[in-house]
Amino acid sequence: IERGANPHAKSEGEEYVVRRYDGMVPAGDSGKVAVIVETLTENRNRTAANVRNIMTTKVGGELLPTGTNDWMFDHVGMVWVSKYMSAGGGNDDDVDLTEGVEVDDDSLLECALEGGADDVEFSPGLDESLAGDDDEETGSYAMIKCEPTDMLQLVHALKADGYAVTQFENQWVVKDEGTKVSLGVEGAEKFEKFLNLMDDDLDVTNVFHNGSFVEDQT
Repeated sequence: IERGANPHAKSEGEEYVVRRYDGMVPAGDSGKVAVIVETLTENRNRTAANVRNIMTTKVGGELLPTGTNDWMFDHVGMVWVSKYMSAGGGNDDDVDLTEGVEVDDDSLLECALEGGADDVEFSPGLDESLAGDDDEETGSYAMIKCEPTDMLQLVHALKADGYAVTQFENQWVVKDEGTKVSLGVEGAEKFEKFLNLMDDDLDVTNVFHNGSFVEDQT
């Protein structure tokens, strides 16, 4: 009964695996948008069928072999750090995101590089497309990039030195701004339909793309 009520509920003994799907999604006069869809599933056949149905049948796109869109994206680890030091010695629950001892840029840079970072970018120059709309609410001050395999090591190093990590995840980031597809009104509506359909699928964890909405260009 429980499985029937919630087919996505995790049961003991089920093995969840990460699966990736590449594709091209039409966006009206704007052209086609390259996408990378990441999923977490215990039923690969169901997930593959759902992703294919959304990408091809519902929006008229094309499902491509995994890895096809690699040339347009870099796979990077992303770590965001608060402007204020953690009062709990790295315990993020003990940091006040509105006041406290401010982070010293040079010290953070040194810690990050020693922890495996490739690049550190400080506010107000944060890339909003990566930091997210809630960047101000989370108190993020620095965005740190690293190799995906070094991300957890970097997070541990930052917390050990008293920095408050507000968020961390691996992302597929567009390599060249020139490969982004500018989405007009019609294109944005069509592509948002695709994103909403993916968001409704409980197996889908992330959707990365090279589409650029009008508000992203202002």
